[in-house]
Amino acid sequence: MQFRLLTTAFWFLVIAGYPAQAQSVAPGSAEERDALSSFDEYLAAFRNEQGIPAVSVAILRDGKVIWEEAYGWSDDEGETPSSLDTTFSIASVTKPIVATALIAEAEREGLDFDISMSADAGWAGTCEWLSRSEILFGSGGAEADGTLIPAMNCERDVTLRDMLSMRANGDGSTFVYNPISFARIDRVITGAGGRDLRRIVREQVMDRADIRNIALGWRDPDGGSALRLLALPFMVKDGQRVRTAISDDDFRASAGIKGSVRHLAQFDQALASGTLLSPAWQERIFKKPLENDAGDYRWGWFVQDWQGHRLAWHSGWDPDRYSAMYLKVPEERLTLIVLANTDAVWWHNSLVRAEIEQSPIAAKFLAEFLR
Repeated sequence: MQFRLLTTAFWFLVIAGYPAQAQSVAPGSAEERDALSSFDEYLAAFRNEQGIPAVSVAILRDGKVIWEEAYGWSDDEGETPSSLDTTFSIASVTKPIVATALIAEAEREGLDFDISMSADAGWAGTCEWLSRSEILFGSGGAEADGTLIPAMNCERDVTLRDMLSMRANGDGSTFVYNPISFARIDRVITGAGGRDLRRIVREQVMDRADIRNIALGWRDPDGGSALRLLALPFMVKDGQRVRTAISDDDFRASAGIKGSVRHLAQFDQALASGTLLSPAWQERIFKKPLENDAGDYRWGWFVQDWQGHRLAWHSGWDPDRYSAMYLKVPEERLTLIVLANTDAVWWHNSLVRAEIEQSPIAAKFLAEFLR
């Protein structure tokens, strides 16, 4: 934890001193090769210092993988080297994949984004419980820096459209990251007579992007080798790695996918090629101007402006088990994907602000590739 805080502080100070417009490293240049080498060294050191057994990473530019690496091992005996086909629980990085599938479902199968969340028979009870709980994104309160979080308003008729952009709290004018509510999306769709979420994601994303051997939860009959290649989860306690139990949660809109860094690279390539989202939807999600400096949450993505660049991203956190990062710089057609089998990649990100530069890994990446 001490290393994580020091590293975050260091890269925040480095980036704070940069000019207002960061310049992208030219594709294929000596600078890019140096950036890749430096980032490789940084990740290897980060893994060792944080005690992470397995880390997989890929960097894409212009829809092509320009660098990929797997560090460490994926079993509890240290005998199975991690590979680029090693799978991880990607946790909340599931959300942009699900949102992409639902956009395609709306365009091809007529899914209505104006369905009320009340189509889920358990929504009213979930909202009531959350709004009275001690969970910050449920009952509201303040983050550690004093930023106020509005409580859920169970009198509002929240729609599927609202939920896909995290507008279940307050009056819905700004986002509050609310993963428990987002997890009800599958129940809303089936409650309104729609198709099973696993089938939607399999057909609208995985089949169209030709992604195989990825598991949409434990019970996915088409999961192939994803569970066989799963890196076992660990936590670091008192400086020692401790093997932890694998979560038995199945696939929901919020989480549940077990996949590799290559699977996510395929998803990113399908996005870049226009296979999954139309230009109009890409404009709406990734390019539309922001209304405030806190950024936004749009259709499964955190979106922000940093040093003159638009960033779109998602983090993944399975406590004491796994963590993930998926970061896009759309106008540079540049992507970073990182998966790990501890929660050390997660950085306690805000519920109401998009600020991926607070992540030490993201800060290093931005410092190297958007100088």
